[in-house]
Amino acid sequence: MRRAILLLLLLALAATPLTAKKAELPPAVCLEPIKAQLFMSPVGEPFRPKEDADDPVRRWFEQADRDHDGKLTTGEMMLDADRFFARLDKNGDGELLPDEVHAYEDGVPEIRLYQARREPEAGAKPRDGERERASKRKPGGLAYGGAMGAGRYAFLNIPNPVAAADSDVNRAVDAKEFRTAAAERFRDLDPNQVKALSFALLPKTPAQVAANAACLDRVREQAKERRR
Repeated sequence: MRRAILLLLLLALAATPLTAKKAELPPAVCLEPIKAQLFMSPVGEPFRPKEDADDPVRRWFEQADRDHDGKLTTGEMMLDADRFFARLDKNGDGELLPDEVHAYEDGVPEIRLYQARREPEAGAKPRDGERERASKRKPGGLAYGGAMGAGRYAFLNIPNPVAAADSDVNRAVDAKEFRTAAAERFRDLDPNQVKALSFALLPKTPAQVAANAACLDRVREQAKERRR
């Protein structure tokens, strides 16, 4: 009997990993204040920061959350799209024609697909990954890959969210197409099909991620200086 118990214990130990898998840690968040970033809503409405302490993402969320229950539904996202569509539809004919789309683009220059990166200062050593990023640049210092246009300031990498709603590619976006695009983008933001988006679980935009990374770099450099 003792031998049987001992054998069972040995088998159990053999089945147990020798080293426990490390828990995945969330990305580090800079504790210093970070300057507010432009935010582009899922349907392309720009929310520019009013002051450093402003949160454009929260402003959009609270506006779209019509019943103010802290959750955003597909219906609310579509109603928010209707509101913005009415703003863009200058002549009120129910369609966004090329001149109206161009007027939108002129008001949001950030939707340009590519944007020049700042070149490092003379004598500065490239940071980790900078050489790899530089190898992906096209002539003139512009970079391919990653978030583009409005995608740099949005949850989804859609360079021009208004023009992208033209599902039949007839160079006109009608109200139905715009609402459908809003519903599709809601589904993209709700992969688990919870049918509701809470503010706390919204993803970070590439611009927010970059600002946080820059803040962390700055804090690390300051810590190094203090240790010298």
